[in-house]
Amino acid sequence: MTIYFKEHRVPRAFLAGGGDWSLSNLRDVTVLVGKNGSGKSVLLRSWRDSIQDGVHYVAPERTGEMDFQPNYISEEMDYGRRRASSGRNFVQDYRRRIIGRIQSYFMIRGNARGNQPAPGNPDEIEALLSSLLADFDVRLRTGPVPYSLIRTQTNEEISRIDQLSSGEAQLFTIGLDLLTIAAIWEIEQRSPRIVLLDEPDAHIHPDLQARFADFVFRIADRFDLQFVIATHSTSLLSAFAQFGGARTAVVYLDRLKKEYAAVPFSAVMKEIASCLGGHVLMGPLFGAPLLLVEGDDDYRIWSLVPRYHLINVAVIPCNGEEIRKYQLALERILSSLSDPKTRPVGYALLDGDKTVPMPSPDNQQQFIRFIGLGCRESENLYLTDEVLASLGLTWESALAKITAAADSFGQSAARAREAPSWDRRTVDIKDMIGQLGTVLDAKDVLWTTRVGAALGKGRPTGQLEAFLGAKLVEALWSLPFS
Repeated sequence: MTIYFKEHRVPRAFLAGGGDWSLSNLRDVTVLVGKNGSGKSVLLRSWRDSIQDGVHYVAPERTGEMDFQPNYISEEMDYGRRRASSGRNFVQDYRRRIIGRIQSYFMIRGNARGNQPAPGNPDEIEALLSSLLADFDVRLRTGPVPYSLIRTQTNEEISRIDQLSSGEAQLFTIGLDLLTIAAIWEIEQRSPRIVLLDEPDAHIHPDLQARFADFVFRIADRFDLQFVIATHSTSLLSAFAQFGGARTAVVYLDRLKKEYAAVPFSAVMKEIASCLGGHVLMGPLFGAPLLLVEGDDDYRIWSLVPRYHLINVAVIPCNGEEIRKYQLALERILSSLSDPKTRPVGYALLDGDKTVPMPSPDNQQQFIRFIGLGCRESENLYLTDEVLASLGLTWESALAKITAAADSFGQSAARAREAPSWDRRTVDIKDMIGQLGTVLDAKDVLWTTRVGAALGKGRPTGQLEAFLGAKLVEALWSLPFS
């Protein structure tokens, strides 16, 4: 990711007091927080107007149908006309404009797919959209209906806005907005590439806000984007902290100040943001167990599982060995608030290659109990028969793909050739999982999305149950939490 502006002066609108806002210490993702009326939207629009090109503003009120209107193609191809359409904090036909931009994108790039030299490959855009919209299969195309959006659980093809929840519609259109503008900028070799995103959290549930934060960092890294984002959501703020760490900074706006130094996330701020995001309180409140997990990939998997409405968990990301500190902190907090229950209210999930601590006077586990995976790490779940079946594969056909593509694994090529001898439960594939996903999945969907979907669709059985471990399955897929 490129930081184009470490500092910037933005004309301060007359209604906000005139002069300039002075912003410094800007990061990859800078988040503006403040009360209504503090000037967040005004600042973003003033920033947009202060740069003639290479900046894109997404208004907070995004309405309209999702049909194709050809009259928006030429507008979406021209920066000045795109900017004019977002001059206020609502865009009447936002969704139609974004659908129209698909055709603009194809007209600028062409419709070539596969290993083509042209940048902005539609296959890559579709894969990134699928990582954001785990419940849908997305395809872009030229023609009178420039996209296909299919709900994978029911095979329903979406053509009208009323077939989606408001949160799903927001994620689809914002994701498509950001990806098409980023691809166009890449094709045109624009610089800078600044995205000003106003209240992306509107109508979006906290678990999807976490997915969106992950998506923002993925596309920022891929397309060299710098983000400035206004939000009221502590859940979204917490998610940016989780996936970005110190690459995320916060500006606390008020109506009186003109000079602001963005504050980068520290470990302490990150922990506080996690609590403010509601994870600790929401779980016990709605009868869902807390689930502490060790890293971002585990968080991506387990935060997807409740989307299928069969079990509910409140997931807290802990970053490796911090999981022990978080367990201890929660144990102390919960023990001070209530008496021990007949069963724990949450679990701290450790990789299978680690020793699970036993309860002791110095390591109380009355509320948050340590539990271990039945396989080496979460990556191994991707190799189970059940997940491979969702890709249309058996282990034998997967082996054929892995060994045929072994040379593409770089430093891990020799290990890829040895795949027929792997013990899928214990083999260390952590440094290979990204390439394995590319080789095995024709749609190149994130491996964590595939695993999360497999876990969300029903109580695990067979090899998936064995790799998870009987204790974990019983803990999460039994009453009273299911």
